[in-house]
Parts: sequence; C-alpha cells; structure tokens
Amino acid sequence: MNRRILLAAALCAIGAFAEPAIADDKIGGEINILSWGNYIDFALKPFEEKYGVKVNIDYYGDEQEAMNKIRAAGLGTHDIVFLGAGFEDIAMKQGLIQPLDVSKIASYKDLFPVLQKKKPDGNVYCATYSFGLNGIIAYDPAKTGGEIKSWKDVYSGKYKGRIGKIDKSNEQVWRTALSLGYKYGPLTDEQWKKVEEKLDANVGQVRTIYSHNDQMAQLLSSGEIWIGDSDDGSYRQAKAKGLAIAAAYPEEGMTAWYDGPCIVKNAPHPEAAYAFINHMLSPEIQAQLPKELGYAPANAKAIGMLDETTKKNMDVDALVANIDKIQFQYNLGGDFDKRGIQVWERAKAQVKQ
Repeated sequence: MNRRILLAAALCAIGAFAEPAIADDKIGGEINILSWGNYIDFALKPFEEKYGVKVNIDYYGDEQEAMNKIRAAGLGTHDIVFLGAGFEDIAMKQGLIQPLDVSKIASYKDLFPVLQKKKPDGNVYCATYSFGLNGIIAYDPAKTGGEIKSWKDVYSGKYKGRIGKIDKSNEQVWRTALSLGYKYGPLTDEQWKKVEEKLDANVGQVRTIYSHNDQMAQLLSSGEIWIGDSDDGSYRQAKAKGLAIAAAYPEEGMTAWYDGPCIVKNAPHPEAAYAFINHMLSPEIQAQLPKELGYAPANAKAIGMLDETTKKNMDVDALVANIDKIQFQYNLGGDFDKRGIQVWERAKAQVKQ
C-alpha cells in the first residue's frame, strides 16, 4: 500500500470500552500480533483489561517483513497480522492466512459495505481497520472561482498552467484510467493506449510536478498552482495548517488503500484472535482513529460518536457521501508496474522541472 503518515504521535490512555463482545467471560491466555509501530497500541490496554488476554506485539517496517517473520517463526506461532491492500492476496497465495468467519465478528456488519472486502472465492481474509484515499483533488476555490467536482473539470482547459501533479506513476495511471471510465484491475493494450494518450494531453496543461504532498501545500499556498493531486491525509494536514483549500472527491471515482487484521493460518489462540478483531472494528475503537491516526472510521456506527469539530476537520460528511466511489488498490504485478512507470515517465517529460 502507499504507506501513510500517522498524524498523532502521542498515545492516549483510554479506558475499557463497552463494545459488542464475543463472550461475556474473560478469555485469558495470550495473543501474538504483528503490526506497524504505533498503529494499534492505543487500543491494546482496553483489550487486555476486557478479555484478560496478554498481548504480545511484534512490529515490522513493511508487509514483506511481516510475512517473512511469519515464515521464519513457522505457522502456529502468530495469531494476527495486519496487512494492507494487495498484500493479503500474496499472503493468501502463500498459505500464510486463513479465511475469517465473520459471524464471529459482531462489529464486522457495521463496516461501510464498500469496506467489507470479499475475495473471488467468496471469503473475507482481511477485516478493514483503516483506509485512506489516494485519488482526491485539492484546490483553492478562491483561485478557481468555484467548485471542482471531477477530473473533467480540472482538465477543461480553464486552469491550464495552474495544475500540479504528484510524481507517482501508479497514482497517475489510475487517476487517468478512472477518468476514462475503467475499473481498477488489469488493462488491455487498447486501454493502455487510451490512458497514455489521455495522460499526455492532461500533462500538457500542468505547470509543475512535485515529489511529495508537502510541496503541493506550499505551491497552493503561494498561488503557483490552484489545483493539485492529493491524498486525504495530506489534504487534512494542509487544512490543519490554515491553508484555505477544498477537496474534491472526483465524480469518476478514486483509488484507496485499506489495512486490517488477518488471522494467521493455524493461529494458536483463535478465540482471542476473533475477540481482538471484533475489538479493533468496534465503534468505540474506530471513533478514536481520527485523533490517534488521522483516519476516518471504517465502522459506520463510529461516525455518530465523533464530535462536530473532528467531523469538520476530517471532512467526514463529504467522505461518507462519496465512499461508494472508492476502488481499492491491489497488486497487479511487476509487468503492470513497469509499464505504468514507462507511461508516466514519457508523459512527465513534457513538464519543465
């Protein structure tokens, strides 16, 4: 996945919550979890107190390292691993994770429907804990003279020379492909041709290409660009710094990443594993995500638990209104990535850096 920046470094000490339980009695014992650092830590103490389960957590730097740790330790060692979009597909193929019995996860049904990720075999392997959008548009409404709703608006010719693009080949391919009405997945040669033609035409209207979204915020602030590519986290950070910008959730759709707990095959503590997933998806824990991680809740019931300031800062109402436009990324293979890089490198050569 595109790794996200955690917006809150400090962890809060939060009390035990009364989320839906799998069992009324204490489970006891322990659970062995693999996760990103400072990603779930705020929720561990309430879980331990509620279920009487000792959490043993091991951190990793990326999903490949997580899967290497599972293989090195051997199946039957770890209970839970957090994996992002596409990586659970790899773990499935390698026999490292098992299907989830969602009937044992009371909170699962409360996730937004688009976040209930079934695989082609009809099973769920990853329960969405967090997600983020990669394909939104950040713009200065004072400069554009009105609302932006779509990529069609952006590249109408009206804003030529005032548009910025992020230097990420995969994102540029999919911003363009979705604007052509294509669905996330493998592209035919004819579709690739159309993407390349459209991307070339779009880049002809671009003023500058930036390597990261901090630069996007600086360029919008200075007025050098009026419109830029963004992700939701970067947009919120820019807004939090006082930048008077707005976000557009493109009518054509947008790509996103997701991340969540998977049960490792032959997990030694299955009851604790299901209790833990239910805990992490509960509305009480999900309602903490905006302040702890800077992410919107995946659990729809958690929305009603947010204060009005948080809702406004997170642009929650707009996100919920546009959530069905999301197309989640997954691994399309090395050949796809290589072709995407070639297409983008040719297109961006038009822009003086």
